[in-house]
Amino acid sequence: MFTLLTWPLMLRLPTHFFADDGDGLQNVWNLWWVARAVSEGASPWWTAHLHHPGGVSLLGHTLNPFNGFVALPLSRAFGPVVAHNLIVVGAFVIAGLTAFHLSLHLMKDRRGSLLAGFLFTFSSYHFAHAEGHLQLVSLQWIPLFLLLWIRLLERPSIAIAIAASGALVLVLLCDYYYFGFCVLAAIVVAAARRDLLRPEHRAPLGTFLAAAIVTCGPLLGALSLLALRDPLTGAHAAREFSLDLAAAWIPGGHWRFAALTRPLWSRLPGNIHESSVATGIAASVLAVLAARRGGLGPWTRAIAVAGAVFFLLALGPVLQVAGVAVLPGMPYAWLEVLLPPLRLGGTPVRMIVMTLLAISILAGAGWRILAEGPRALRIVAGAALLAILLETLPRPLPTTRAETPAYVAALRDLPPGAAVDLLHPPARALYYQTIHERPMAFGYLSRLPASVAERDARISEAIRGFDFIALCRDFDLHFAIVGPGPDGLESMPGVEVAYRDDQARILRLRCSL
Repeated sequence: MFTLLTWPLMLRLPTHFFADDGDGLQNVWNLWWVARAVSEGASPWWTAHLHHPGGVSLLGHTLNPFNGFVALPLSRAFGPVVAHNLIVVGAFVIAGLTAFHLSLHLMKDRRGSLLAGFLFTFSSYHFAHAEGHLQLVSLQWIPLFLLLWIRLLERPSIAIAIAASGALVLVLLCDYYYFGFCVLAAIVVAAARRDLLRPEHRAPLGTFLAAAIVTCGPLLGALSLLALRDPLTGAHAAREFSLDLAAAWIPGGHWRFAALTRPLWSRLPGNIHESSVATGIAASVLAVLAARRGGLGPWTRAIAVAGAVFFLLALGPVLQVAGVAVLPGMPYAWLEVLLPPLRLGGTPVRMIVMTLLAISILAGAGWRILAEGPRALRIVAGAALLAILLETLPRPLPTTRAETPAYVAALRDLPPGAAVDLLHPPARALYYQTIHERPMAFGYLSRLPASVAERDARISEAIRGFDFIALCRDFDLHFAIVGPGPDGLESMPGVEVAYRDDQARILRLRCSL
């Protein structure tokens, strides 16, 4: 289904990254760096390859190390392009599979659960983030964690407790947001049942908590210490990245027929990569049908309650309708007061992923009601599938060709020394580092410690003043990538040309005249 919905994307599997040339290339670098660090026995959460000369912590960055771990064997077997693309495709396939199994456990119906898996993994949210947010594409472990959590509450055992904590670790290694969502969802689901204080629950729940602390605690603790010692920059504005009420059902900029709804989504705050999160009218109607008919099990109702809670939170601190602020003081604003670290994230709209999971499961149940009814309802069930397919169709996913310009290969072969890229956008510079593999000034990271941002500012000041001697002497930078010219840089003090072609020059920097 992924191949059909994105055709002819798969024809470019070996030659193009399934990603844009912005955040998408940032995630290509993430895979390269984590795989490199692991193969060298180093920590992936710190690198000396970016923000030279001091290096930088990657604890606050959207590193998604799980995908880097997977990329290591895949890259060795198939190369970095195929490895990246298989991770993208695999995230869609496995997310559908885990959502199917969660729905099957709750609903005991295979056809409805297949629809639930389809709706969840082929949601607008998933396709919107497939353009460049690999960490958010990797949502496949959320349904798995909830499935194991529910099984732990149903039939508590030490084995399931350990498995649930393992699933939570997988979520954390993909995305901090998703980890927080899973913890909140687990609390909401557990609160829906009042019998968790029975003696048989104590040891398994204690085991889960202990295992989660041991496995997730070190990473979260290190992130908290970093934020206290060296505050992180780069937070989003929560109001700008909140769910617009109209956008919850009207397809946005990533829909195949987005031109039809442009009058709405073009006015939404943030950008279409975040605002294209429509749950789908057909799926929502089926979900409402299932809820009104009743007969849902207690765990399904708990999932529905969790979905409603996340929907309210996704609306952000101020309710907005069609881009117009309507009501301040929404629940997310209260949550920010209770949990100040939320302000570092600032993207409440992403909470809709949990609502999408709940709607997908309920929609599968609603479709089953129609499919098992009289002939007229079965016809409606078929029409519902067509409507879902129509609302699901994504616009073509972007691809970025994997290429190695001659000057990048030349930089790789020059003598050792750190470089500063003054020619390319930050994400493109990251990608080229995966080829020349030498340390660089600057770097395109999602969250940057304040001390590193301050050092970068001093480097930028030297660049603006064309003080190439200072770049070498004070910041240990020995090469600079610049345009082909002419621009007079070759005559500047402390500069000589190490390489030139019609695309770029590589300048060798001297630390003295």
